[in-house]
Amino acid sequence: MTQTATRRITRAWSLLVLFTVISVAASHSGWPGLFANGLILAAAFAKGRWMLMDFLHLRGVPAGWRNLFLCWLTLVTVVPWATAALPWLHG
Repeated sequence: MTQTATRRITRAWSLLVLFTVISVAASHSGWPGLFANGLILAAAFAKGRWMLMDFLHLRGVPAGWRNLFLCWLTLVTVVPWATAALPWLHG
């Protein structure tokens, strides 16, 4: 493995750990539910995108496949937050 690949993997691992720490901190913070949930799901989206692009090597695949996976990831992270926000939006 080259030096550049090792650095890239180390950087990816560090960011994944950082996003995990942010998620755990937000879940134990006592912040209002929608804000904490939004932060946790945003971190989950960032982690998922990083995993798709770097570890599953979707950077080099046709745009259609990449967009399909990113749309799925967006649905998986946005729909739960929107569902939780629905009662708040209705007042």
